[in-house]
Amino acid sequence: MLYFDYAATTPIDREVLDTYARVQTEFFANINSLHQLGQSGNYLFEKIKQEIAALLNIDNHYLVFTGSATEANNIAILGVARKHPRGKIITTRIEHPSAYAVCRQLESEGHEVKYLDVDAKGVFDPAQLAAYLDNDTVLVSIMWVNNITGAIQPIREAAELVRAYPKAKLHVDAAQGFCKVAPAFAFGDIDLLTFSAHKIYGPKGIGLLAFRKNIEVQKIMYGSDAQHNVRPGTVDLAAAAAFCKAIKKFYPETGRNHEIVRKLNARLREKLRGLSGLVINSAEEGSPYIINISFPGRNGETVVHMLERDGIFVSTGSACSSKLKEPERTILSMTGSEAIALSSIRISFSHQTGFDDLDKLAEALRRVTENV
Repeated sequence: MLYFDYAATTPIDREVLDTYARVQTEFFANINSLHQLGQSGNYLFEKIKQEIAALLNIDNHYLVFTGSATEANNIAILGVARKHPRGKIITTRIEHPSAYAVCRQLESEGHEVKYLDVDAKGVFDPAQLAAYLDNDTVLVSIMWVNNITGAIQPIREAAELVRAYPKAKLHVDAAQGFCKVAPAFAFGDIDLLTFSAHKIYGPKGIGLLAFRKNIEVQKIMYGSDAQHNVRPGTVDLAAAAAFCKAIKKFYPETGRNHEIVRKLNARLREKLRGLSGLVINSAEEGSPYIINISFPGRNGETVVHMLERDGIFVSTGSACSSKLKEPERTILSMTGSEAIALSSIRISFSHQTGFDDLDKLAEALRRVTENV
């Protein structure tokens, strides 16, 4: 089996899994309980948040654990927008479905939503953001690293522009960039950040929302006043501990692992350049962890299954919307071509990917181009 779908999910790391099992066994009590068992779990929970905040230099943020990054995005966007009925929201045309669909919903509820265009490399122009920003803007929501192509957005420039409008807040979906790309901005400068554990060898079923302590976020679910009265429900302490372990293990290795994957990316690009009937959609300046390619005239899903027969696993795009029979929205926004968007597949790497595996993938892709 050759796995090239790490942008969809990563296998849980052994040390991370051991942490999960230990905490699940030793700290099984509800951390909201007043007895000693509950309070010992709550002490660990506070320690976990302190360690993450210190590592990411976000001591000025509240940390809220959620059931997924999708939930974290929903809380961030809806939680800010619904504090300001009909306030303007700015986002891009290529956001993850968990952000894009929320913005479309808010648009249907009466909010003005402006969508930033992207160029052929999948990057928005800060000048367009500057033109859209005004005193009615309440939220700008932008993905740091695109999950389809790996395009890296100019977050630092966006933060500087948004800062000029006190009512406006900047939300950054960091799921695909975190522990993979060294940020060209400070996490502490961003108003709201969302992260995913299972993208960094942590468990599924847990996400993280970090937001500045001076920001009001309206709850979108109702129940207890847990987690700063934003996310009711019993915290999965074991998953939070495992997420923390994954961050502590992989965040410091961001640069080293990035260099490993950069070499993998460069090697595959070199092997693909000579193939006819194949288009590379991902720009070299993007995250090396993702290469998106198209086979115009073919169907991307067909290519996925052709590779699967060889024991090679890739995807057509976001696993959250992979069953939709529509042109891939990000690729369509970049290229304007339905043929390229419908025939695209996403290849995503890990620092654990071997060069021999890469060569086998390249050979399989060559056979796809010849099998017309």
